[in-house]
Amino acid sequence: MTEFAFYKTSNFSVDETFYILAQKALEKNLNSVVIFETKEVLKDISIMLWSKKPESFLPHSIERDNLSNDSPIYLTTREDNPNKSQIIFSPEGVLVKKSKNWKRCIYIFDHDDISTFDRLKEHYFLLENSEEKIELYEQNKGNWIKNNYMR
Repeated sequence: MTEFAFYKTSNFSVDETFYILAQKALEKNLNSVVIFETKEVLKDISIMLWSKKPESFLPHSIERDNLSNDSPIYLTTREDNPNKSQIIFSPEGVLVKKSKNWKRCIYIFDHDDISTFDRLKEHYFLLENSEEKIELYEQNKGNWIKNNYMR
């Protein structure tokens, strides 16, 4: 069964939140896929993963690389899983259609992005009706708290 998590950002950007969560996944030796709507945002995130912290980077590959099987983080605009990841991140609100291919599906969105929130809210209610395990997180003064803000 896939676990679903929704992260509603306010103090951090979506990119910063993704970076922190991807770093935690790496620390636990969990591979991940990151799905994007556009190649432009994919490229921006790839640059961020290389340069966010000058002393280190988060190892990753993108869909055009030949290293996708060996990379712990795989960035793509398609819903594939070449690195046998356990987690899929959706920092643009792309709805994951084949969620059973992962143990955890993580949606990250900005609290001011109404269209993404509406799309994810509709998805949340479909998941809730199918009795999936769902966690909702919201930032409160920099801390993440569980809160059912979808109601």
